[in-house]
Amino acid sequence: MPRGWLSITARLSLAFAMVSVTLFTGVAVYLYRALDQQLMQRHMDELATKVVLVRHTLEEIASATDVADAMLRSPNTVSAPDRLHVRLLGVDGQLLFASDLVPIPTEVLGSPAPVAEVPSDFRVWKNATGDRYLATSAYARLGKPSMQPLLISVALDVREEHDVLLSRFGARLMLAVVSGTTLAALLGWLVAARGLRSVRRIAAAAARITSDRLHKRLDERTAPAELADLVHAFNEMLARLEESFSYLEDFSSDLAHELRTPINNLMGQAEVTLAEARRPEEYQLLLESNMEEYGRLSRMISDMLFIAKVGRYQMPLNREDVNVRSAIEKILAFFDALLEERGIEVALRGELIVSADRILLQRAITNLLSNAVRYTQRGESIGLVIFREGDGRATIEVNNPGPPIPPEHLPRIFDRFYRVDRARSHSYENSGLGLAIVKSIMRLHDGAATVSSVPGDLTRFRLTFP
Repeated sequence: MPRGWLSITARLSLAFAMVSVTLFTGVAVYLYRALDQQLMQRHMDELATKVVLVRHTLEEIASATDVADAMLRSPNTVSAPDRLHVRLLGVDGQLLFASDLVPIPTEVLGSPAPVAEVPSDFRVWKNATGDRYLATSAYARLGKPSMQPLLISVALDVREEHDVLLSRFGARLMLAVVSGTTLAALLGWLVAARGLRSVRRIAAAAARITSDRLHKRLDERTAPAELADLVHAFNEMLARLEESFSYLEDFSSDLAHELRTPINNLMGQAEVTLAEARRPEEYQLLLESNMEEYGRLSRMISDMLFIAKVGRYQMPLNREDVNVRSAIEKILAFFDALLEERGIEVALRGELIVSADRILLQRAITNLLSNAVRYTQRGESIGLVIFREGDGRATIEVNNPGPPIPPEHLPRIFDRFYRVDRARSHSYENSGLGLAIVKSIMRLHDGAATVSSVPGDLTRFRLTFP
């Protein structure tokens, strides 16, 4: 069966109908049984009353031979002869009176009530023609002087008044159940359709949001409470999409801008060289220059791929306990020649163990140290401080006394291809991706990379681990 073959409105209407038919059927069954019990109780009361009347009549009769005449002369005793059947038996089983020829089986009479008590044992039975009767029995006595005991048997035909009435009542209840269920389904359809207007309104608003209108949001204030979470989640998704689109646009723009210069350099050098015949040495110089550009392009592409993988959390993170001081000392060993050449000192203080990916941590520290060396003058000192914040976070600080970073540049210092010194924007030493890689590595570790720079003070780059 195809997905979505039944709409929400139809499902709600069907649910309304099912609940209604269950409720109406339950009420109908209750009413049917209540009427059945009420009618049966009325029939029992009628039979008990007849027994009492027959007893009163018998108390006025002195001889058993006068029973039949006395019963026929008593209109209240055998009223409704087509429905009520009375039979009187002597102690020896002799039939003294019968209102008609309807045989009342002895086994359906139950236990006869004593003379002084009202009958309480009632039985239902059917004759050969399917007529249904309610029967009971009780003892009685003739009047003085004989005081002869008799057995009263009474039966009431309940088919006409009871069964037919119940049948008609049941048919009307069934009609009421069907009508009520149909009406409930229609009302459910209308209520559901009206209630889902908000969904259609939200869907229409969402359909108007295109790739060039990702800044638009659904109105959470007018959304029903049941849809508030959905609208909020949709708006958050739009925010993520807008951020991703903006990231992709910036990435494409930055990449095109950064690739344009080295490619133009390669093309320009090639055009100049090919403009006239050259000596082999000149071609060799061109190839060496091109190799430098190719190397820069290769490093840039590798760095961009690294940032892209980290940004999508596709870079595996092999956490281990890393001795930060030991890791930095190994990094400084690679910088010894460069530091000695530039006359720069490095002061390392502190020691901590952090849970991190050793290789990525070393790469982040290396990038910060390279950046510090680039802006530190001969005879000055770079500081590397390892400490724990008051809230328990492990922090690695790389500071340098170089020129302060203007405040307007600080928020974007970790962006891709962003350079404070535009004059050196295309130097071979600086691809503009080092600090972006640092930020990506710290993001992968659920940490943070921050910078502070105040005129007259040090420029401090900090890596904070949770």
